[in-house]
Amino acid sequence: MPSKPIRFNKPISDYPHSWDLSRWPPEVWPGESNRGRWVVRSYRDELMRFGALSRVGKTLVVHGRGYTAWLNQRASHVASYLSNNSDMRKAPV
Repeated sequence: MPSKPIRFNKPISDYPHSWDLSRWPPEVWPGESNRGRWVVRSYRDELMRFGALSRVGKTLVVHGRGYTAWLNQRASHVASYLSNNSDMRKAPV
């Protein structure tokens, strides 16, 4: 059974714009196109459920409104993540 689509209560203007994978905005996590492709490839089903991903011709487009909702949903996973990279452990939060 397919999962229900996510409903949004905020107006669209409260969310960032949309972009294609080759032009990933540097101010949006993960900040670059190659890493953005990995995120889309790894979480494609979740992103589609949140309305954050669509295809326009051959171009994959990330919709800021759905992507923001998906990031908010994933935020609790990030808080408990501990890196084995010593430089990352030293970085201020």
